[in-house]
Amino acid sequence: MLNENQVERYSRQILSENIGKEGQEKLSEIKVLQIGTGGLGSPCALYLTAAGIGELTIIDSDTVSLSNLQRQVLYNENDIGKIKIDSAKKRLTELNSNVKINAYNEYVDQNSIKKFVRDKDFIIDCSDNLKTKFLVNRTSIKYDIRAIIAGVKDFYGQILNINPKRSACYHCVFTERELHKSRDSPLPILGATAGILGAIEALEVIKTALGLENLENELLMVNLINMTFNKIKVLKDDNCVCCGI
Repeated sequence: MLNENQVERYSRQILSENIGKEGQEKLSEIKVLQIGTGGLGSPCALYLTAAGIGELTIIDSDTVSLSNLQRQVLYNENDIGKIKIDSAKKRLTELNSNVKINAYNEYVDQNSIKKFVRDKDFIIDCSDNLKTKFLVNRTSIKYDIRAIIAGVKDFYGQILNINPKRSACYHCVFTERELHKSRDSPLPILGATAGILGAIEALEVIKTALGLENLENELLMVNLINMTFNKIKVLKDDNCVCCGI
């Protein structure tokens, strides 16, 4: 049940016929695990927190650098040199004290991620590397947790919503052979590109939690040079990892 303060805070969302008080109450109960608080993770965490989800667990093992500030809007110049997760938690808690924020300064791998997935409704990949995206995909399938995975480069982005074992997964679309093609050198990226895709990740969580139409079995390709958003139908591969875990 929403209290008086929450009704006022979320009043513009409650006005939506797709949300209402019942929908806002649903949002207040969901628990989200977010991997990464950088270019994608900053807007994603901010919008999920502002929207009034129940609990957000954020994981990152980096410190804030000057080059981050062009796109990682959770931070400012006073945060340079500080542990990202500490600054992120402070900012998010100041934004909305109703949301429980859990923050962990850890590197995520196939072993460490296990302790964070319990009771989570969603896992969101906001990382900047393919290895972590495939890890989030496998974890989603293994523990039957909805996942949102996005990637950005320059003026371009892509995003997929995964309903484990029922929809196409990240591995159905991309093979791990792509890992061998990936480079360790930084990719070009515009801050606004990361902002748009990170906001869409948050939106996919919200829509899915409310039972609205989402990007399940569709890969959204974003081209911000010519401002096109193309949805590509993707099929579940019967020989994929999502059918065998």
